[in-house]
Amino acid sequence: MLLKRQLVRKEAAHSAPVLSVCGIGTDMIVSQGRDNRLCLWRLDAGEFSGSLTLLQAVDVDSMNFCKFSYCKAQSSDGSSDGSSGALWIAALEDAGSGKGLLYDVDSNRKHSFGIGRKTRTMAGGREDSPMCMKLVSETDRRFVLFVGYESTLLQRFEIEVSDTLDKCVAKCTDIVDSDHKEPIMCMDIDPQQQLIYTCSADNKVCRTSIGTEDPSDGTSTGLLSNKGGSDVCLFNCSVSPGQFVAVAGWDYAIHILDKDLKYVSRVAYHREALTSIDVSSQSTAYEEQIADEMVRRRWSLRPRWLVAASRDSRISLWSVDSLTKDPA
Repeated sequence: MLLKRQLVRKEAAHSAPVLSVCGIGTDMIVSQGRDNRLCLWRLDAGEFSGSLTLLQAVDVDSMNFCKFSYCKAQSSDGSSDGSSGALWIAALEDAGSGKGLLYDVDSNRKHSFGIGRKTRTMAGGREDSPMCMKLVSETDRRFVLFVGYESTLLQRFEIEVSDTLDKCVAKCTDIVDSDHKEPIMCMDIDPQQQLIYTCSADNKVCRTSIGTEDPSDGTSTGLLSNKGGSDVCLFNCSVSPGQFVAVAGWDYAIHILDKDLKYVSRVAYHREALTSIDVSSQSTAYEEQIADEMVRRRWSLRPRWLVAASRDSRISLWSVDSLTKDPA
C-alpha cells in the first residue's frame, strides 16, 4: 500500500529560481540558484520529519544556466569506488571572463581556473559561454573536466591540485566540434570509452569521442521526434543488456535510445517541458555484504528506477526495465 506523505520541510533556499538540486550520500543536499549561490545543506531526516541546515554557500555564476557537477575523489591508485572519497564540486565562477572553480568541500577551499575560449562572430570576437560541464576524478588530486559551449564545441581539461591545496592548474588537452547546430545544453559521459553524450536545442542527441587519437571513432548522432533536450543520462539495464541513453525532452516526453543512438521508446506523462532526469545507481557495496546466496541474487535483480522532473512541478518515477524492453 502506498501511503501519502505530506510535505515535511520547505526552505527559502534561494532568492531566485533554483537551477539544480541533488542529494549526495545520505545526509547532504546541494542546490544552485539563479541568485548566483551554490548552497550545501545538511539533511537530518527521520521517518516523519526532517530539517535542512545550511553548511556552506559559494558564489558562482548561474546566469547562463550552467549547472554544477560533482564527484568523489578516487584514491591515488584508482582503487576506490568513490563512495568515501573527498567531495569536489565544479561550477562556473564567471562566464564573462571564462573562469571556472573547483571547490573542495572538506577543506572549504575554492580554486579558480580558466575554461574560457574566444569565438568569432559577425560583431567580432567574444567569450564563448560554457553551457554545461561534467567532473570526473582520476586521483585524489587530479581531475578531468568536460565542458560544452554555446558554439557547440566540447573541451576536455586536465586539472591538478597541489598537495598543499593552495594551487590549481587546468590544461586544455582536447577540443572537438559536436554535430549540434544549437548551443549544447547538457551532457553525460562514458569515462572508460571517453565518449560524451550531449543534447541541444535542436533535435539531435550526439555521441562524441574526445581525448582519443581518432575523434571520429565512436562518433554518432541520433534524432529525437521533437526539438530540445534539457538533460541526458547514460545508464545500464539488466533486462536488456547494454547501455542506454535517456533524454528529458522539451516535448514533455522521456526519450530512450540505445548506446548507438537508435530510438528505443518514448513515454509521456508530464504537461510541460522536462527539466531533469536521472537513474538510480546499482551500487554493489551492500550486495557484497550479503552472506546468503539466494538473498544476494534477489538483491542484484532489484528494479532500477528512472526519475524525471518537469516545469509542471511534478516528478515521475518509471521502471527502467519497462522503458528499455523491445516493443516487439
